[in-house]
Amino acid sequence: MLVKGVLGAFWGAMAAAAMCWGPLFLYGTFILHGQGSLFDTNPNAGNAFFIILGGMSILCALLGAAAATRVRRS
Repeated sequence: MLVKGVLGAFWGAMAAAAMCWGPLFLYGTFILHGQGSLFDTNPNAGNAFFIILGGMSILCALLGAAAATRVRRS
């Protein structure tokens, strides 16, 4: 049960990272076209991004662990 919880938390945190870094990568690729990064153009964007990434990682890790360790009744 502990291994399931740890793996659920890990995959939840990975999902949060993908949800945060994916749009940032697409923004840099299609909007900025190699003219720097969002963090260069707006200094507050870096702080906001990492706060959102941290919060989403915690939330998704908890949800992933809860879903992985949930007792299913048949």
